[in-house]
Amino acid sequence: MFGRGRATSSRRPRARAVWWALGTGVVLCLVIVGGVFLPILGLIGAADAGTAGALDVPVGSIAGAAVIGFLLALAFLALILVTRNGALAWILAVAAIVSTLLVSVWPLPAVAFAGVDQVQDVIPFIQDLISKYWPGS
Repeated sequence: MFGRGRATSSRRPRARAVWWALGTGVVLCLVIVGGVFLPILGLIGAADAGTAGALDVPVGSIAGAAVIGFLLALAFLALILVTRNGALAWILAVAAIVSTLLVSVWPLPAVAFAGVDQVQDVIPFIQDLISKYWPGS
């Protein structure tokens, strides 16, 4: 009555592409964490246990990268909830997936670089032992 009709929202509804992008992003991020990140951590843990702790695992670097990368992925997924544009939602979903994938694979090169640094420290030690205890040197 008196010109007050039904209250309508001036916002347009979210496109189905937004919901599909969010669902795809969440599912693929969870699959990457479960299928890539956790097995890589298990592999690194087994290698560390197999060497009786002699392998220098950069736990702080791995944990820091994981926290930052996974928070970034969550931020991208949260931004999907704000947008109403399907194309932008898919771009954000792909960004979340890429962030999750990079963080999940990062422990491998981190441990490899730490191992190379560790080996470079061992070689002079071995050379020193040989020079001290080798007959005639």
